[in-house]
Amino acid sequence: MGRESPLADVERLCLESFVRHVECFERLGSTNNRAAELAGRRELPTPALVAARLQTAGRGRGSHTWWADDGALTFSLLLDTAAQGFTPRDWPRLSLTTAVAVCDAIQAECMEQEAGNSESIPALTSLPPAPCSIKWPNDVLIDGGKVCGILVESPGGPAPAKDRLIVGVGINVNNSWRSAPPEAGPSGTALCDITGRQHDLQKVLLGVLRALDHRLDQLASGNPQLSQVWQLLNLLIEQDVLVEMNGKRFEGRCVGIAVDGALVVETPRGAHRYYSGTVRSVNN
Repeated sequence: MGRESPLADVERLCLESFVRHVECFERLGSTNNRAAELAGRRELPTPALVAARLQTAGRGRGSHTWWADDGALTFSLLLDTAAQGFTPRDWPRLSLTTAVAVCDAIQAECMEQEAGNSESIPALTSLPPAPCSIKWPNDVLIDGGKVCGILVESPGGPAPAKDRLIVGVGINVNNSWRSAPPEAGPSGTALCDITGRQHDLQKVLLGVLRALDHRLDQLASGNPQLSQVWQLLNLLIEQDVLVEMNGKRFEGRCVGIAVDGALVVETPRGAHRYYSGTVRSVNN
């Protein structure tokens, strides 16, 4: 499984966040896969956190992979959804809820002025912090560049695994996109590219965990503020979009993200709601 990562203070993570079990690795294939292995352990306290300093086989949605070089923050949370008051109908909203929490944490981190305590990155120190946005259903962007991907999966199988859910998160923190391989694409970015400084990975992780604890409480209680925030952060609002789902393509104008997490697209035949699929803007 790898050896424990020196980057993570397990005791602090348990004391200062809502996680109850922590595994940190120097190198791991996939944190989601490890979380799936843990899901069948009835005695395992949850939420459980699996983090890796270097993830070698990270996965995105579908057949996509996730580039996560040294300096990225990659982790998975194993949630006992039934114990936290979530039902399967809430699961499509968990990805958006996590994206909102990541935006909360990233924006706070970007706004901090800690250059004196951090290693600056040449030629980028003049860039101001940029606002986050959410690209439905599972990406977080800064100034148009993808900084975070989220993968929500059910481990399946018998109880207790079938009542648990895995939330995988990959955030480009100190792995500058200038070092990304060509196959990673041109549209990514990293926190260090935006702020011009290096960031404490554990501090960023704690920020995300605390924000997620708050946002999950909002989801469980039906707090309307949560959907108002993901609507505000919606990157695709009022854009012409192409939605691909089950081998079919649909075009229309994005008019919002509904309270239940559906992407709402206005077409000549009326408004349609999508709960899964991939979407891209066709304005550019």
